[in-house]
Amino acid sequence: MQRGAYFLANDDILEQVIGFLNSFRIHNPTIPLCLVPFADNFARIGGLADRYNFTIWRDNDTLQRCDAISEQFHDGSTMGQYRKLAMWKGPFEEFVYIDSDTIVLESIDFAFDHLSRYDFVTSHSDIPRIRHWVWRDSIFQTNALRREQIEYAANTGFVVSRAGLLDPEAVWRDLSAPLSLAPHMELLCREQPLLNFLIVTSGRPYSSLWTIAAEKNDPDIPQEQWAGHDIGRVDAGRLIPSQVNRVLLVHWAGEWQRIRTEGGTLPYYELWQHYRMISGDER
Repeated sequence: MQRGAYFLANDDILEQVIGFLNSFRIHNPTIPLCLVPFADNFARIGGLADRYNFTIWRDNDTLQRCDAISEQFHDGSTMGQYRKLAMWKGPFEEFVYIDSDTIVLESIDFAFDHLSRYDFVTSHSDIPRIRHWVWRDSIFQTNALRREQIEYAANTGFVVSRAGLLDPEAVWRDLSAPLSLAPHMELLCREQPLLNFLIVTSGRPYSSLWTIAAEKNDPDIPQEQWAGHDIGRVDAGRLIPSQVNRVLLVHWAGEWQRIRTEGGTLPYYELWQHYRMISGDER
């Protein structure tokens, strides 16, 4: 069985990607890694393939289908985040997807173990305060989903799953059901509501690292930490203290965009800079 990891990127976020790749390869030196192009401008990132030992997704027909799906939800605009759907048609029988605006601080090997019980595992779910990043309040009045399906409201910046469980072509053919819920989706989060819909209506078991840790009362299951709350200091590429016992990855979801539009200091900048410069690459 071939296991591997995917990341989604283009040259617009080259700096973040270098930090991600350095951190990923330090903690995961041998696992196969594949770049799914966010858009067509990925030549500079593609040029890093030998250095970081990753392959590049070449099935453009599947990517174009993902783009067509995104255009249905965003008034004809292409949103590269929907290309995450391609992974279920990729070469890895079991895979981990990680957003590239992250720094990875642990091996991801443990995550595959959860596929013995679940077919979809995300980082966080079932947290009331993050539900609004997936569903608007009006979703409850539609009766289209059960309350527990709505409240799952998972962060899709980290996903563990298997090939073949979703198919962009099948999603395209049956787009009417999720598209009817578009007014109740938080589409500022791009593909996240659609992926949530597909996961909870798949008929397959799903969970998250956060929920599994709570159910098992096991605080040592590595977890994602959002970088938006800077609560500690950085020491030799680690957070001290951290919000969880073991930090799998630190995710700057929304933070790079906030800094670009509002200015200010990136939370945990020292952590990102540590991994960005670890190879001595000054490009």
